[in-house]
Amino acid sequence: MEPFLSPIRLLNGHTNWVQEVVFSKNADDLKVISTSNDKTVRIWNVETGKQIGALTGHRSGTIGLDVSIDGRRIVSGAQNGKIIIWDAQTKKKIRHLSKHNTRVIGVRFSPDEGRLASASGDGTLKIWNVVTGKLVFNIDDHQGGVRTVAYSPNGTKIASGSNDQTVRIWNAATGKQQTQPLSHGEAVSSIVWSPDSRRLISACDDGQIYFWSTPTGAQLGSPLRAHSAAINLLAISPNGELIASASVDHTARLWSTSTREPFGRVLQHASVVSTVAFSPDGQLVATGGREHTIFLWDISQEIITMTNTLSPSFFDPASHITSNLDPVSDSSSPPSLRLMPSTSRSDDGTEFPLETIGSRDATVSPSPSLPSQGHSHLEIPSTSSSTSVLTFPPIELPDGIEPPETVGSRDASASPFPSLPLQSHSYPQISAGSSSTPVLDSPPKSFWKRFPMLNKSAVHEHSRPWRIGSIMHRKQPNVESQADPDDA
Repeated sequence: MEPFLSPIRLLNGHTNWVQEVVFSKNADDLKVISTSNDKTVRIWNVETGKQIGALTGHRSGTIGLDVSIDGRRIVSGAQNGKIIIWDAQTKKKIRHLSKHNTRVIGVRFSPDEGRLASASGDGTLKIWNVVTGKLVFNIDDHQGGVRTVAYSPNGTKIASGSNDQTVRIWNAATGKQQTQPLSHGEAVSSIVWSPDSRRLISACDDGQIYFWSTPTGAQLGSPLRAHSAAINLLAISPNGELIASASVDHTARLWSTSTREPFGRVLQHASVVSTVAFSPDGQLVATGGREHTIFLWDISQEIITMTNTLSPSFFDPASHITSNLDPVSDSSSPPSLRLMPSTSRSDDGTEFPLETIGSRDATVSPSPSLPSQGHSHLEIPSTSSSTSVLTFPPIELPDGIEPPETVGSRDASASPFPSLPLQSHSYPQISAGSSSTPVLDSPPKSFWKRFPMLNKSAVHEHSRPWRIGSIMHRKQPNVESQADPDDA
């Protein structure tokens, strides 16, 4: 049985399933915002664990959720197809959007906050003008309900995932499809982008995680078999080095994007996990699901433990730079002779790039990964005895979850719940870098400057939401939607 982590805090107040959660930070005030089948959107103070607001106005369960970058607006989508944009300070409604005719599973603000994308079970992806509320695009190319949508960080593309077992990438300015559909084994439930917008990670009802090159649509390596049941949601850490997955198998798990190996201990639940999100500094994770409770987990110790466990080559700057580049062909042809992907034009005029031999994205690396978004100038806080450490009072776990025998031990008692066994160890082992690892011309940086994810000072003072990854909860196909008699 696998070791599991204990939550540091439980946020109680919802009276039905927790559907999605996001973090939002204003100055030093860190909040969690959540949607639920109880028809409310709730706001929580992370430090105190207290509910500090409830947005009421939906007439059916709330599902999709997002927060603007400045933290001033919240958007929620409901089971009856209605979308509401809220003022986060006054808790008042700003605008209603009502073009969908069934549940809105995912909503996302564009990076410039001028537009809003909504994904619905009615099979459409709609793009709205946030200021006027007018519909800009209505995309209905999917052959099934659309369960997830995400803007690329650079704002130029939109990705959507559907029950038709495909992910499609669209030009954000024109609404035109950019590549051929990315095919999966089962329905696609969640999508996240790499910070540089060149990689896409998708989750499926088959419990697998897929990796893609967005310039060409090429799949990068084999899928990662992450869970024994459907994955509901993915989240990516602020620096892009970790992904988190929430599953019907009662667990949420962390994975290294560079090695695709498990990272740290399992986040065990007593029932289905619907949602997962990283905090702005990457030190906390929030999860929620059928237990009606939001769980907060401190993964900072996991990061330190894994740092001490992994081979130093895992953190070598040269290896990170190598893994961030698109895979390069082994062809002996000089770079000037390598062909860029050509394009093919469909009957309706849509252009699709075709993979060409020698293309940098066409060749799949043995270990493709997301680019590191490191901040090498940041220093890790001192761990001396004079350092102030944030502690949390003991909590009472809900029925069905027991704490490990030894607090803080990575070899704590095994979880009483069935979960996927690790390959051979409780912790991932990364082999040392090969002799072919490229050497940088620049002087080597100090050891600790190579770990932006360990630096709590990396949190900016500016408001910025951090979402359950990108990312958004999907209703389980094997669970019936809870209809409400008051639905419009």
